[in-house]
This record gives sequence, C-alpha cells and structure tokens, in this order.
Amino acid sequence: MGDNSPSRGGSNRYTRRAALGVIAGGVLLGVSTAGAFDQVETRRPFGIAVDNATALVGIVDRGPVKKNAREPMVTITNNTAETATYTITLDSCGDGTLYDPNGATGCTVVFTLAAGNSGTVDLTAATTGTIGYSVGVASTAVSITTTGSVDAEAGNVAGAIRIQKPVKDQAFTAAPPQGNQGNVFKIKSVDVRDDDGDDDLIEVAYEVRAGGSGGTLVGEKTVTFPPSNRYNPGGNPAETIDPTAGYTIQSGQLYTLTVTGTDADGNTETSTVEDTA
Repeated sequence: MGDNSPSRGGSNRYTRRAALGVIAGGVLLGVSTAGAFDQVETRRPFGIAVDNATALVGIVDRGPVKKNAREPMVTITNNTAETATYTITLDSCGDGTLYDPNGATGCTVVFTLAAGNSGTVDLTAATTGTIGYSVGVASTAVSITTTGSVDAEAGNVAGAIRIQKPVKDQAFTAAPPQGNQGNVFKIKSVDVRDDDGDDDLIEVAYEVRAGGSGGTLVGEKTVTFPPSNRYNPGGNPAETIDPTAGYTIQSGQLYTLTVTGTDADGNTETSTVEDTA
C-alpha cells in the first residue's frame, strides 16, 4: 500500500492537495467580519476565500480605529494543537504603528501563540481611510498568509488638547453699551495648548450664546494659525468678540461662552464659561 501521509518524512505541514481537502471541509482559516479579509495563500500558488471563524487560525477584525489613538486592530486565535508564529505587517509603514500582544512595536510585529491562545494587535493610525495589512502564520502544521484592512477614522482623542484659560466665569465679560463704549464680549485671558506632543494645534473658536449653551448664537470668532504647541494671545483683554450684526448686549441677560481648540488630527477640547451682563 502506498504512503498516504501529507508529505514525505511524516511531516504534518499541509501540501497543496491536503490544504485543499481541509479547505473543502471549511476549517483552514476563519475571519469573523465579512469583507475585512480578502484571501489566504499558502506557500503553494493557490488562493482560498476566507469565511470561517472556527478554523485553524481565527482572525477577528476589531476595527474601525481612531487616528492617533492606540486601539485594537485584529485579534488572532491559534486553534491548532501547537505553537504558531504570527507576522503582521502594514502595507505602508507610513500608515501607523503596530503593537503586538507582548508590547513590541513597528511596521511589522512578530509573536508566537501557544495552542488555544489568542492575542490582539493594536494600531496607532497615522492617517485616515483604509489601512491594509497582511497576516502570516507559520508552524510545522500550517504556513499561510492572508491580507486584511481596517478603517481609520478621524476622532477626538482624550487629552490631545488642554484649555488652561478661560475655565472660570470671571475670565468672561459681556459688556452692554455705555455711551460710545461697550457692546462687546471680552475674554480676559486665553491659553490653549497642544497636549499630545505633536504640536499641531491649528484653531481656537469662540461662540457666545444668549442664555445657556443651547441658546441663540449672538457672537462668534475663529482664529486659525499654523500648527503650534500653544495659542496664548497677549493683550488686556486677550480677545474681544463683537456681537452678531444688529444685536445689542442686554443688561441682566446671561451669556455663555464656549471656547473650542482644534488640532490638525481633528481632536477638539472645549471650555464653557458664563457671565450676566
């Protein structure tokens, strides 16, 4: 009787024929999120579709992720009976930084998982849009590669911007008309800082509303500037805001000022103060 082992020398590594047989049984590789992964290839020249999450290699898409925030990208599960090595590589190194389950970082990360164990690879995206990557798996039983992608979105990262001033009501004054003066909103001091180390603060905007923060907009001003680590205008007051054309500041009326700092990554931070004219 002929030798029916998958390969010579008793090796358990899948040959093309053996792999196709396992694929037909729907157990070679699985992905839990439809559309996240395109195809799988062994070292032999053929490809297979990916659609079974209970396969020898479980791959779960964890996206989308936020730009400039370290977030889970993909979780790998080793469903084989032995330790396997996994190599995750970004299609473009400029797209961000990977973090493997052991804390190693880079455009490519390599780690091992014991049988039955799972590990999550995080991503700090440096761009928005679709970020492509590959997943390679190697052990004595299997050697395959699949391609995947994750969507990176612009979003707010906590702590990216810090508003030092204004944060107290005393810093904001709504001045009604007094002869030829007044009818202006004054901000005593402004200090808005980029606080995530990339010095990309680009805008500070002011909105004044009659009543609370949901009231009628009665004054606004936006200041834009080249990427910076801080916006801290001098002067006394530091900023003035004229009322909307035709509006007169009313004595006894509550006014609410909202200050919003924005960086080039789309992160924002706000501070709200009030004054009764």
